[in-house]
Amino acid sequence: MQRVLSERHKRTEGARQEAEASRVAAQEKLRTYNESLKKARTDIFVEQEAARRRVLDERQTTVSAARATAQHELQIAKEALAGEVQAVRTQLEQSTGGLANEIAEAILAGSSAGPGSGRGGEIR
Repeated sequence: MQRVLSERHKRTEGARQEAEASRVAAQEKLRTYNESLKKARTDIFVEQEAARRRVLDERQTTVSAARATAQHELQIAKEALAGEVQAVRTQLEQSTGGLANEIAEAILAGSSAGPGSGRGGEIR
């Protein structure tokens, strides 16, 4: 009987040791799996961050180019407007002298031929 009990004890102890070894191996595999999963998540995050930065850089480049184009077009429009203002001023300055002469002639012509001028324009 002692031999049977001893044999049973050896088998039980062997099974317990196998179970412990299986548990340790399973824990090691789980740890390895979790580390691999963590590394994969980190790699994905790094790739996403790089893609996000590329998109932001491209967007900033596009915005900067649009801003530069708008500034250039605005400068051209300002220069054109300044040219038009100068042309109108020049035209006004040129026409001012002519208008002054016309007004002076009209006043002088009106005063010499007007009803109270005293020259042969009276009717009796």
